[in-house]
Amino acid sequence: MALSEKKVHLINKILELVFIVLGIISAVCLLVQWGISVTGHVLLAVFNIIDQAIFAVFLVSSAARFLFSRSKKDFFKNYWMDLIILIPGIQLLQGIHSARISILLRQMIVLLLFCSKNKVSDKLIRLLGLKPAQLLVITFVMTILIGTFLLTMPLSTKSGQGLDFVDALFTATSATCVTGLAVKDTGTFFSLFGQIVILVLIQVGALGIMTFSVTLFMAAGKKLSNKQAMAMQDVLDQDSMAGILELVGFIAKMTIFLELLGAIFLYVGFEPYISAPGQRLYVSLFHSISAFCNAGFSLFSDSLMSYAKDPLINITISLLIICGGIGFIVVKDINDKYVKRKRPMSLGLKLHTKIVVAMTAILLLAGTVLFYVAENNHILKGMNVKDKVLISFFQSATARTAGFNSVDIGALGNASIFMLIILMFVGASSGSTGGGIKTTTFWILIKAFFGNLRNKEHLNSFNRKIPDSTVGKAIAVFILSLALVIVFMYLLSITEHTTFRDLIFEVVSAFGTVGLSCGITAKLSVPGKFLITILMFLGRVGPLTIILAFAGYHKKVNFKYAEERVMVG
Repeated sequence: MALSEKKVHLINKILELVFIVLGIISAVCLLVQWGISVTGHVLLAVFNIIDQAIFAVFLVSSAARFLFSRSKKDFFKNYWMDLIILIPGIQLLQGIHSARISILLRQMIVLLLFCSKNKVSDKLIRLLGLKPAQLLVITFVMTILIGTFLLTMPLSTKSGQGLDFVDALFTATSATCVTGLAVKDTGTFFSLFGQIVILVLIQVGALGIMTFSVTLFMAAGKKLSNKQAMAMQDVLDQDSMAGILELVGFIAKMTIFLELLGAIFLYVGFEPYISAPGQRLYVSLFHSISAFCNAGFSLFSDSLMSYAKDPLINITISLLIICGGIGFIVVKDINDKYVKRKRPMSLGLKLHTKIVVAMTAILLLAGTVLFYVAENNHILKGMNVKDKVLISFFQSATARTAGFNSVDIGALGNASIFMLIILMFVGASSGSTGGGIKTTTFWILIKAFFGNLRNKEHLNSFNRKIPDSTVGKAIAVFILSLALVIVFMYLLSITEHTTFRDLIFEVVSAFGTVGLSCGITAKLSVPGKFLITILMFLGRVGPLTIILAFAGYHKKVNFKYAEERVMVG
């Protein structure tokens, strides 16, 4: 006898609740056993019995959901993550510990989806009256706190002692905000678990927590509510909700494709240096993700200094940095225009794309030339022209919020340091994985400056008028960003005892979420680490976003005061 639609729906709701309970129990077991280093045969036996029970109930529940599903095809489409159950099933042959991790990962994904789609959480958000900007800030904070907790676990470090809270908070913030500043060496201090935590934080932080969550919704066959779609419209700065899912889907596919492609090239590039295939694959994937996300975390103690003259490694890392830094919207516009040909050739690229591409090319070229000239008779002395150009280009690309370095930054001359500070302050482009005031902001400021000198009333670029509100926003971003650098530079000058050059470089690097350093990061005092942590967060989320998130709403007035001239300049 076939069950009614109402009963099937009820059964699926019960099974969903079972999955949530299993996920919570599995998470608690993992944290208690490995986070507190539980010892003793009796306790370990108890945890193993719980793990086996979790796996058995999980298996039966998944099978039941499959049997009661109306359409088997829709089941695999909507619940394809249930197939992950085969992984812990196979791993049970080798040991229960690895099986529990697989169960936990699958259950935490389900828990995230459940909480995000749960009506109770939606009502709570509506009750709190959170705006999209506030939701963005809060999700970043929550992600950082979760990462901090995981990094304090003994499992996260090779010594088995875990990180202290201050260093864990600093590292989690640096990873989530894709900065790359590190107080501990990533490759030698952290265990595989700790490195994976950092890598996940990098990936989530680069895409943006909300974009990452929507990607999970789509992967699980879920649909966005109107509220979620409006939030994504605000985050991605789109004029309408139409095409939001298409854009998010493109972001996910582009990220996976470029990171895997970069890993393949790096796998070939690291072959002369790393013989073990498994280790080389992991190193390649880690650096590919870190480069595309403009994070700058490296498994090598000297970053990429040992590979400074390797063309394949340097060019691959540089291209990943550039692709991640120009922004997803720009790549999609170029893809729609020239690859898929969705737009007529007569329309051309969008103004945003033209500005980003032009400004990126100018900054890359200028940075390469200026670094070459400044260091030609210094750190580049004795090298051939090819190596000099390669190293100069890499530093120009990485200063745009990436954080890798193929030369000793502390050994650079003042001219190069000054040039890198400017590049770090400008940063990447809007809608990208990088920070800084953004290339579009810098472009508008330059155009506004020369337009003012020529007494132009309107600001034009590529035969298009830039809205006055956009010009005002660019000026606000520049002033707020400069104010942040000045304030934090003053505070750190009180707490730290180091040279002005190294300190200003560290401050701008933190604000621009770059990760380059003259070598003072690990030597910072506790107050200094807290200040840099706050600055990294403000630099990633954006000072204007923070103000918009928590500033009061002011009604637009329909009057203006009498005009009177003021002398300036």
